[in-house]
Parts: sequence; structure tokens; C-alpha cells
Amino acid sequence: MTFKKRTKQIHFTVKAAIVALTVCASSFPSLSQDISEIDELMVVGNTANINQSGDALLLSLTQQGVNNHYISTQSGFNNQILALQQGTNNYAIANQSGSDIEAHILQAGFNNVLLLNQFGSSLMVDVDQIGADNLAVVNQTGNENAIWIQQYGSGNAVGVTQWGVSQHVVVTQGNLSN
Repeated sequence: MTFKKRTKQIHFTVKAAIVALTVCASSFPSLSQDISEIDELMVVGNTANINQSGDALLLSLTQQGVNNHYISTQSGFNNQILALQQGTNNYAIANQSGSDIEAHILQAGFNNVLLLNQFGSSLMVDVDQIGADNLAVVNQTGNENAIWIQQYGSGNAVGVTQWGVSQHVVVTQGNLSN
């Protein structure tokens, strides 16, 4: 009886180890571009519901006050939302989809409401609302759109809807119900 010496098949286990190491390393948050940073400093009644999907997404949210509510959905890649809601009872709903879409939201006072819907490519929204009881409704789709809305005082309301290609809107309102 003769015994044959077994040979090991190392090439398969090395390939499997490299694949496993690559999958494990790519799942670390520091290596991924999808960043969701949420800071709810007072935390009393503040809520944030965030859903992101795709590549290179960023959402950074800070809600320092009380009873601030934020809901956001992003899809696609290179989307970005930076939000800060500082006061009390501020509500923001931001829905974005597509690529290269941004939204900067601030709402410093109280009882401010923002409803934002973007779909398309290269869209941009920047909303500040500073005072109290301000309302901004923004809906846009298409290509290369941009909207800036500032509403400093109290009781201001604005609604903007645009679609198509290459629009630009700037709305600035001052004090007392506009």
C-alpha cells in the first residue's frame, strides 16, 4: 500500500481571505462616503427620521432646542443636506433624489415649517428662516435649478414651484407677516 502525500490548495483560501478583508474594510464608516451626523443637544422631544441611499451622501443635523422635528429622504449620489433647527417646534421635511443635489436649512426661531422636495440633477436650495411662525414650501425638478429663501421676521410665508432647465429664484422677506 502506498500513500500519496496531500497537497494544500492555498490559492483558493488566499483569494477568499482577500475578498473577506476587502468587504470588511469597505464597511467601516471612516472609509465610506455616506455620512449621517446627528446632534440633538437638548434632546427633549426632538426627533429625526433620516433615510439615505446611494453614494457620497452627507447629512449633518443639529437640533439644539426642544420639540424640533426633522424628516429626510435622500437617494442617488453626491446629495448633501446640512440642517440646524435651534429653537422650539420647528418642522422640516426634505425629500431629495438624483445627483449633485444640495439643501442648506437653518430655522433658528420657533414654529418654523419647511417642506422641501427636489428631484433631478444639479439642484440647490438654501433656506434660512430665523424668526417665528415662518413657512417655506419648495418644490423643484429639472436641471440646474437654484432657490434661495431667507425670511428674517415672523409670520412670513412663501411657496415656490419650478421645473424645467436653468431656473433661479431668490426670495428675501423682512419683518412682520409678508
